[in-house]
Amino acid sequence: MNDNTVKLTILHSNDVHGDFLPEERDGIMIGGLPLLSGYINKVRKEEDHVIYAVAGDMFMGSVIEKEYKGLSTIGLVNVLEPDVFAIGNHEVDYGLAHLLFLEKCADFPVVCGNMYVKALNRRLFLPYTDVLRGGLRVRFIGMLTETIADQIRQEDVIDSAVSVRSVAKEVKRICSAAANEDVDLTVLLTHIGIEADRKLARELDPAWGVDLIIGGHSHTVMSEMEVINGVPIVHAGSGSNHIGRLDLEIDQRENRIVSCKWRCDEINSRTAVPDPLMEFYIDNLHRKTDERFNEILTVFPRAYNNTGIHCETELLDLFIDIFQDMFGTDLFLLSSNTLKTDSLGPALTRNDLLRSFPYENEVYRITVTGEQLEGIVRYICRKEAFTEHIPFFFYSGSLKVWLDAGSYDVLKILWQDEPVQKDKLYTAGMTRYAFRNLREFFGITEKEIKVNGRITRLCINDRDVLEEYFSMHDHLQLKNEKRLIIIGEENYGAVQ
Repeated sequence: MNDNTVKLTILHSNDVHGDFLPEERDGIMIGGLPLLSGYINKVRKEEDHVIYAVAGDMFMGSVIEKEYKGLSTIGLVNVLEPDVFAIGNHEVDYGLAHLLFLEKCADFPVVCGNMYVKALNRRLFLPYTDVLRGGLRVRFIGMLTETIADQIRQEDVIDSAVSVRSVAKEVKRICSAAANEDVDLTVLLTHIGIEADRKLARELDPAWGVDLIIGGHSHTVMSEMEVINGVPIVHAGSGSNHIGRLDLEIDQRENRIVSCKWRCDEINSRTAVPDPLMEFYIDNLHRKTDERFNEILTVFPRAYNNTGIHCETELLDLFIDIFQDMFGTDLFLLSSNTLKTDSLGPALTRNDLLRSFPYENEVYRITVTGEQLEGIVRYICRKEAFTEHIPFFFYSGSLKVWLDAGSYDVLKILWQDEPVQKDKLYTAGMTRYAFRNLREFFGITEKEIKVNGRITRLCINDRDVLEEYFSMHDHLQLKNEKRLIIIGEENYGAVQ
């Protein structure tokens, strides 16, 4: 490094969703806010110039979160001491008015550059904040997914007063207005998803001066940084199990990045020591909520397992079939990373359900042709779904699929034990998270399926549906059926 170059470390996380507590795996504690806080504190001691940024969705998921409606989360995030927080779509789940209250409780700047008060043509939040480190001025511009408008529409008064505008247009507007300011590094802190970030990077004009995109929303765990149109893009998965780390060298005189290295570190008891202050706050909150949420919803004949991310599991089968039963679709599709515990039962408490199924989602019904259904199945069973850190989707028991373990080719697909008819129409249920990422998760677009029939929202809270189902059904029995049949035993481990 020369005299004009400053080393800067940017830590970033996103979509924590109330994942406050660690889990034990093979004798190692994984994730949780105490370890996450411990990791951040360690890096702050090791490096001279450190920034911690959050790309949205700290809210929704835990018992604590549900009880305190975000206020507890703001207090815990205060302990993490982020330098900037970009609003995510789940920050609005308790209502926009409540979010404005929570913002006042935050000890950190909250940014969002594309949410407007319509009548005043005025942004609802700060569009950006500048963080000063080592003589550098780093600007973080917050951008929120435009699909947040769906949630705003549920609040009649707010819907008429607030709009969410185009991300690219607002980035251009903000950057153009600050063209003459001396900013060393401009970072887009987005909550729009990896595909939207890629599209945004392609649309960026170099004259706007954007140096970096740190994103969230799609829960993407990246193995390496992507660079599109000269702009690096990084995401750090979801929950508190991972944190992204950027090590930059920046030339102050020329306001440019000289060197940029990125990695996604796992948060565990080997990489960090728990922060005792964070442990104290979380333990205190849990004592207040345990009694209420220890009510038993139902009892299984035995504990059902959920070991593995890229394979069929007992719990995944159970939850998917419950959804298909409750919503009456021909099939249901659910991501394996929706379930956050390795097992459930025999007794299932409300606390257990919240830990295992922490996210609240709307559920949608789409209609596809048999030919499109076969295409979806082949896409979700492609090799990358089993071998890379991407969401793995599974399907309800009405479908059976035969897969070659060596080539990952789909050999046969049956629906209700009959071949799929290419011209027949089939209904499929899925969460809003899946519906908003049709191309990425299923290899199909909304435009392609709209011609088959109306897209219908079936419910606004899938976890409430689960709770109602469990309260009405005791001793739920698994069907013990294999709906993904692997051909080629010698390669089964590779698929598993």
